[in-house]
Amino acid sequence: MAGFATMKSRFRVLLSSLNPIRWLLAFRRSLTAASVSLLIVGIGSLNIVWGYPWLGMFAACTSLFVVGAIINHFAMPALETSVNAPRWIAAGTTLPMSARLINRGRWPGMNLWFEAQERCDWLPPAGEFQTLKDVRFLHRGIHPLPTILAESYFPFYLFRAHRHVDPKAEIAVTPAAIDGEDDELWRSLQSTLKGIATRISQGEQVHYIGSLEYREGIPVRRWDFSSWARLGKPILREFSTPAAQSVRIWIDNAAPEIPHPQRRRWHRSSPWWRPNEVIHEPFERILALAASSIQTLTRTGAAVTLSLTSDESGVPLRCEAGGDPSELLIALATVERVQPSAQSPRQISRWTQALQAGKDETMFIFSCRRRADVTVDVPETASWVTDYDMQICGDISGEAPAKPQTQDGAT
Repeated sequence: MAGFATMKSRFRVLLSSLNPIRWLLAFRRSLTAASVSLLIVGIGSLNIVWGYPWLGMFAACTSLFVVGAIINHFAMPALETSVNAPRWIAAGTTLPMSARLINRGRWPGMNLWFEAQERCDWLPPAGEFQTLKDVRFLHRGIHPLPTILAESYFPFYLFRAHRHVDPKAEIAVTPAAIDGEDDELWRSLQSTLKGIATRISQGEQVHYIGSLEYREGIPVRRWDFSSWARLGKPILREFSTPAAQSVRIWIDNAAPEIPHPQRRRWHRSSPWWRPNEVIHEPFERILALAASSIQTLTRTGAAVTLSLTSDESGVPLRCEAGGDPSELLIALATVERVQPSAQSPRQISRWTQALQAGKDETMFIFSCRRRADVTVDVPETASWVTDYDMQICGDISGEAPAKPQTQDGAT
């Protein structure tokens, strides 16, 4: 069966390469102003009585046209590219990506243009050329880096041979950044996070708890010289180690479906219409809030621990205060949404145990669901953050609010 599929794919490639329409389109894309001028002059010389100089003009135009097309086809060098790009970028941001193009062919490249904006007149074998390309992704995930467009106009800019050089690399696209000026929920959440991070960073202090005998490798600043002189042997001062305090962030990736408008009848019946990818906006928003929260906490002096509710491994990710949150942000780029009914009892039990074990920690739970719709026991000190509000779990009873009564007792 696999051999039949391979033969079928090869047969399709062969048919596409023998397609005359494809040849005509490729020939049309290769034409330039110079080649079109040659074509017009050659055709015009046929409509005039043959003789000198029209016969020579026709021969010159034809030879330049044919020979130039052949030379241009073989003049395109074999290129290889390596890019200098970060591990991740935020969705919707533009990144100027630096790309280095290397000529791996035997012949030099001449009259080259890269990305239709940077010119290279001479690229010898094993030579390099540096170019920039703006990269922008609209949706989070792991995306391949875009190709680099290389065009050859040799000789004399008669024809244009183009090639897309694939960098063969991927980049993680994290959730889009939150605009704090227009988002009231994020302003409230950000002020809360900064206050928590300030209290954590100010509370990490060391205290003197006693002395101990000298051990090799201890720095000089911990030597207790007064005790050394009194006792006649090296003495060290011992301090308490500050507790590693962190903020625990939970991502509830069990999100229910949201209703979408139905397609029109002619859309459903048309074979040419293809619907766009459906984006779960509430889920993407809570991931954006979580990503912005991680960056705010790590910059303001707090460690962050990230966990997922529907994760079989159950291994949290941690970033120390002031550290690089790349691992956490890349994890948010790859989070997949699941249906609440798809959560296994094991996942729910593990989430419940982890919540109770960390009930003394500062905890934020980002979810598309309301607190009343979740059956797990959430600590009262945890903050439940949805895509539209933030509430303390201790203030949420899980019951529907009572209807206001009038003076006569009617509801």
